[in-house]
Amino acid sequence: MTGVLLINMGSPLSKKEMRQFLFNMFTDKAILPFPKIQRTMLAYFISTFRHPGSWKKYQQIGGSKLKESMKLINYQLATELGEGYEVTSAYSYSKPNIQQGIETLRNKGITDIKVITMYPHSAYSTTESVKTDLSGVQKKYSDLKITELGTYGENESFINYWVDNIQKTIDKYGYKNPTLLFSAHAIPQYNVDAGDTYVDEINASAKLIAEKLGKPYRVAFQSKIGRVKWVDPDTKDCLKAMKAENIDEIMLVPISFVNENLETAYDQGIEIIPYGKNELEIKNICRVEIPASHPLLIATFKQILTKA
Repeated sequence: MTGVLLINMGSPLSKKEMRQFLFNMFTDKAILPFPKIQRTMLAYFISTFRHPGSWKKYQQIGGSKLKESMKLINYQLATELGEGYEVTSAYSYSKPNIQQGIETLRNKGITDIKVITMYPHSAYSTTESVKTDLSGVQKKYSDLKITELGTYGENESFINYWVDNIQKTIDKYGYKNPTLLFSAHAIPQYNVDAGDTYVDEINASAKLIAEKLGKPYRVAFQSKIGRVKWVDPDTKDCLKAMKAENIDEIMLVPISFVNENLETAYDQGIEIIPYGKNELEIKNICRVEIPASHPLLIATFKQILTKA
């Protein structure tokens, strides 16, 4: 029997969980690269003062749908894989956490565990954080063989997954030849300077998707916080430039995500799209919504497991 652990960042389901979620996130060295004491103090400060506002954002989008999506993906992948596999999910900053997810499989007598993250592109703040957590669990349980299966941003099924989502949105809105604006979550510039390949991987995925659709495209980054320098261009700045070029059909594609979350439903749906419509007066602008699951996403994960 092979265990499959699907890992995501997680999400809060209440205001109380929102505070704990933020504290867990900002005590992660991959998120705040400071000494432990300083990091813990900052995490306490951030989680205490930011959690009411963050929770209000979740309320505006009707609550988090991430865990519902994960449950569906978990079920569909398990069904597709059939006998010989046990699939479960865990989260970096919510319960069940990564160690608890591993222990769920171990308690069923499973010692061979394959890990797939919900991050199509590698980044110090996501995939490397997961690897650090897995390394800690591996040291605790020497009887386990834990294998993280890597990213999949250029996997053909993953590319086709986005092609299908985008084409359905083009058909829905009746656009003729939209420019695709791939909007990924930003990362600090200092990570790129240190060798993080995230931006290159995002660009590679975007190129493959746009070429398959035969559409013009741009790549930009969103959801920046704090005063550090983040990778450019900013999504709103990119929209300004596109407006100046008289581009009249723009489709926002959340390329770095496979589940709807605060960065897609709120940052894109409530902040970026209205900014484009109301402030920039772009008439035809929309975002591609992420389905709770998709056969081609399940096929991507199955292929990754088969190759492993």
